[in-house]
This record gives sequence, structure tokens and C-alpha cells, in this order.
Amino acid sequence: MSQKILYLTLKKPQFHVTVSGEKTSEFRKPSQWILSRILNKEYDVVKFTNGYGSDKPYFICEFKSWKYATPAIHNYSNGLVVKVDSTYIEILLGKILKIENYK
Repeated sequence: MSQKILYLTLKKPQFHVTVSGEKTSEFRKPSQWILSRILNKEYDVVKFTNGYGSDKPYFICEFKSWKYATPAIHNYSNGLVVKVDSTYIEILLGKILKIENYK
């Protein structure tokens, strides 16, 4: 049986703190696009890429669940600051299973 994969792209600062395991949730504005992928869907893993194309860095991690985010400001070691409110979608991430094309 094949895994159900949620495909998402990340900018470099978000990619670095997520692939390192520091950032354990991905926050997205509730656009029609993300809602169409989250609502009434189940996934096994999330595949994050840094950019587009087959040669770009990517990693695959467990998809735990999603929820509407609790308002907060999240600060990370590389200076990334993520401000979310209760309308944001929070995708809860698990263990990183595979990393490719990343130094």
C-alpha cells in the first residue's frame, strides 16, 4: 500500500529549522489551496522541498495531524520569526524519515 503524501514547499529559512527538527509544526494561511489539501484528507507523511525541481533539497517526515493554530509568535535559532493567529492552519510534524540533496 502506498503512502499518502502531502507535498509542500518551504523557503530556505523555514526549511533549515524544520529539517533540523527544531521547528515541529508548519503554519499556513488558510488559503483555498491549503484547505483543499487538508480538509477531509488523511496523510502518512509530508514531503517538504526547498524550491522546485527534482534536484532541490527535500525531506520527508511523519504527518501527525493538523489543527487551527493557537495565536503565538514562534522564534527560531536562525532568526526566523513566525507570527500566527487563530485562522492559521498548523500541520503537526513527526519524525524525519528521509533527507535528500541537503548539505
